[in-house]
Amino acid sequence: MKKAALLLGIVCVFVFMGCGQEEAPQSAEEKTGESVSAQKPATGGTAEGVKTEAEQTAQSAEEKAEKAVEEVREQAGQAVDTVKEEAAATAESVKGNIDETGQTAAEKTGETKAAGAVGVIKMKNEAAFSQHNMGIVMFDHKAHVDEYDLGCGKCHHDEKNQPLNDLDYDDPVRGCMACHDKKGRPSREGSMSDQQWKQAQLAYYYGAIHENCMGCHKETSGPVGCMACHPKPE
Repeated sequence: MKKAALLLGIVCVFVFMGCGQEEAPQSAEEKTGESVSAQKPATGGTAEGVKTEAEQTAQSAEEKAEKAVEEVREQAGQAVDTVKEEAAATAESVKGNIDETGQTAAEKTGETKAAGAVGVIKMKNEAAFSQHNMGIVMFDHKAHVDEYDLGCGKCHHDEKNQPLNDLDYDDPVRGCMACHDKKGRPSREGSMSDQQWKQAQLAYYYGAIHENCMGCHKETSGPVGCMACHPKPE
């Protein structure tokens, strides 16, 4: 009787163990399925969030890049404008220096070379006048010598006002402003006598050149009116 009961107990144990083994994999599978199902929404949500964040980052980077490019273009444009302005200023400065150097040399030497003296001379003296209100006189030197038969000493003189009659075309001569070096136009004071006024005018280039030309014209019946020598201003 005891053996039968023991045998029955052993059989029950094996049956119980078999049932437990069949349920365990299923339970694990169910648990695994539930875990996977539970993770799917979470994983999907995480991927969507990463994608959105990546798109926002890319858009922000693109906007920053566009802004940087625009700033570089603006700076480059400003740099080009600055270079252009500096180049123009430098060119103008160089031109001014050249003109000033040439004018200074002419003032120091007071010389007019023969090549310019033979033909027509443009009587424009920017050192004496900051602005020319009248048209520039074009003095025909050749006509005065060959056609009007004027000697050199009629216009050219030394520091003692003695005429220089023996000049050749290739001889350098001193310009009026070498001695008559005051700029602009003279003004007469009320107390000046006619002689004092004449001497005061001769200290100016303006007075000397007009006395030289108009004095000769008065003696030779040449023109003395302003427009006869000065053309209309441009």
